[in-house]
Amino acid sequence: MPQTKAPRLTGLKRVEGKPVELLLHGRIWDRDTMYIIRYALEGFDLRDVVNMISTSELYRESELVQLITGRSVRTVRRLLNSDEPTRLSRQQSMIAFQYAHALESAIEVFHDQSSAEEWLNKATKWLNGYRPVALIESSLGYQSVDAYLHRIKYGVYQ
Repeated sequence: MPQTKAPRLTGLKRVEGKPVELLLHGRIWDRDTMYIIRYALEGFDLRDVVNMISTSELYRESELVQLITGRSVRTVRRLLNSDEPTRLSRQQSMIAFQYAHALESAIEVFHDQSSAEEWLNKATKWLNGYRPVALIESSLGYQSVDAYLHRIKYGVYQ
């Protein structure tokens, strides 16, 4: 039986900028998580989430918009074409932030985006054989990835 690929949100134009800045749409956070909690309670705009996803080849190819929103690509397309802004739930907003921050942190550690994305998509023994990108969705997985990036940054695992 032939496998069918899940539909993707195709046609995304790459938006230049840092993932967290695009997600926050110009709002400040100064690396203070209380700002992020407040913004997540308000809910991130779907367009800002899509702009954040568009910065990454890995994120565009991994159907991340479906994972974050819990909605089909068809529904996301329809919502993006609507004049009304679509806000994500608190949980969806936190997941979107986790993906944005993990990518930005990996870029900082590996000094370029292609190396960061390669690292995010490669299984590692330090994360029990998981790919970092597969762990970011859960809060504990995100914390593990973030802690591992800090260890790499400061030379603990090199």
